[in-house]
Amino acid sequence: MEFQDIKPKELADKTGISVNTLRNYINAHDALPNIDSAVKIAKALNTTVEELVEGRKNFQEVHKSEAAGKFLSIFAGLSQNDQKSVIALLEEMKRH
Repeated sequence: MEFQDIKPKELADKTGISVNTLRNYINAHDALPNIDSAVKIAKALNTTVEELVEGRKNFQEVHKSEAAGKFLSIFAGLSQNDQKSVIALLEEMKRH
């Protein structure tokens, strides 16, 4: 959430999980999400349950800049077709 600059309210809206429940998960108040909730959270954050559990250390080390975080946040909100277009554009830009 922090890396993608997503607030608990936004995540609650995307997952259907209450803000209070999410805050309990975030603050580790002896509350762990069940598998269904974990999957919803992972999908909303465009990641996997495994990365939620283990952390994204390697990803964060490589992509610490604010620009990358903003890009990922915007990219995650695009339709699948638009995401494909962005990827194609980036691949073309990389070739030149």
